[in-house]
Amino acid sequence: MINEGLRLLAVQKFSNYNLQMDTDLQELISMAADICDTPTAAITLLDENSQWLKVKTGIEHERLPRETSFCNYAIQSDELMMVPDTLRDARLANNPMVVNEPNFRFYAAAPLITTGGQRLGTLCVVDQKPHTLNKYQQIMLKMLSKQAINIMELKLSQQLLEQHQKELEEQKQAMHQAEIKLRSFFESSVNFHVLLGKKGELLDYNKTAYSFVKKAYQAKLIRGCEFVQYVEPHFKDTFLVNYTLCLAGEKSYEEGYTDYPELGRIWWEVSFEPAYNNDNEIIGVSYLIRNVTDRKTYEQKIIEQNQSLIKIAYIQAHEYRGPLTSIMGLMNLIKEDDYVAPPEYLQMMETVVNKLDAKIHEVISDINNIALDV
Repeated sequence: MINEGLRLLAVQKFSNYNLQMDTDLQELISMAADICDTPTAAITLLDENSQWLKVKTGIEHERLPRETSFCNYAIQSDELMMVPDTLRDARLANNPMVVNEPNFRFYAAAPLITTGGQRLGTLCVVDQKPHTLNKYQQIMLKMLSKQAINIMELKLSQQLLEQHQKELEEQKQAMHQAEIKLRSFFESSVNFHVLLGKKGELLDYNKTAYSFVKKAYQAKLIRGCEFVQYVEPHFKDTFLVNYTLCLAGEKSYEEGYTDYPELGRIWWEVSFEPAYNNDNEIIGVSYLIRNVTDRKTYEQKIIEQNQSLIKIAYIQAHEYRGPLTSIMGLMNLIKEDDYVAPPEYLQMMETVVNKLDAKIHEVISDINNIALDV
């Protein structure tokens, strides 16, 4: 019994293969027509609704409805089907291909059976007059059908292999382009970035890391070297702790500063992240350092400016209040004396005013300093 679902899946594999352009199959079809002494021969495939004449000689049709197909009967068995006179066969006598043009009167077909046992269609020969095949012709038609399916499966395998190789090449090219982009991003980063192995060895580094080590330590980064030698002593213990945690799958972050003889004080932020392979296994540690000196310097200026503003506010709240209170007291005394001030009142007021003036100049100086730092 035919499993139609599996059979149709097998047919579909060959549906996009350009069988009619295959010279080996064309020669085979011509041989079948010659051996069987018929004007028409074809390799057909039967899908759900149609009979496709994939390779043919002596007939123009490329597609026929499956319900009128002779081959629809031929695929019901593994044996050769032969109808010497279609008008005498109850299955075909009223078929449009028999009673109308092209008036087929003879039909013989051997099923095309895949190595998986699915009958795709047939190798058939047809004539417009009653005909029969002798034993030799029948054997040859069966042999040619087996040869046809062998060629078809071989060519399909080659096509699939070529397609697979093409896809692999495309994937390879895509991976290569991705590697180029990743490398470009890695190299163009302004951050210090290195990849460390599971034994602390240097696997890879970018230009920023190479340039920094050369300036800071007068040394050259070399793949395979022990990277910890380029870690400052005050940070080495912290580095090793975070590196070990990272190999266990934990990300970490640190910040601080280092004073370098050649480069001065550099503020930094560092991150440790596990590096994984395609099997999601940790193969090392991605170690990245960001130079945040400019940001820290700016933050320090903001702190100093805030301290100056606090100082100004204190002067306004406290040191201005004393002289102003003294001036206001002296003015009350002068007012009580009908604005006739003794010399000592004026001297006291002059002293207080001078003191207030000095405080004002101090505040103005602080404000100017803040403005220059912005």
